Amino acid sequence: MAAETLVVEETPSLGSSVVALLEADGLEVRRFPDLATAERFHERSSASHPLVVVASNAHSCPTAGRWGLGPLRGAALVVVGTRDPALRSAGRLFVVRLPLVPQQLLELVRGLLGPADPPPGRPD
Repeated sequence: MAAETLVVEETPSLGSSVVALLEADGLEVRRFPDLATAERFHERSSASHPLVVVASNAHSCPTAGRWGLGPLRGAALVVVGTRDPALRSAGRLFVVRLPLVPQQLLELVRGLLGPADPPPGRPD
């Protein structure tokens, strides 16, 4: 099974849509209102969290500004919907502009999470 994806809902309506899309594709998702709450959860959890997705259609994205400074800095960050023209994909930061192309977002997220465990089957 793929690792749990942390979703920060800076814009709650967009965040709900992103969560619904990820869950409909079978991904395990945990949602948070802000990065600080996600960081506290991460620090208390024994699981690794290789990916944070932030839904933010504002002119600035506070999560993108703080992500590299905290305990989730080792995770990749996907920013969905930002209207900040200066925010660009680089390194482990991926910017997905609106209008959203669902299949492209799912492919990006799945690629960042890595291969899923194969479904259980009969031994040969």
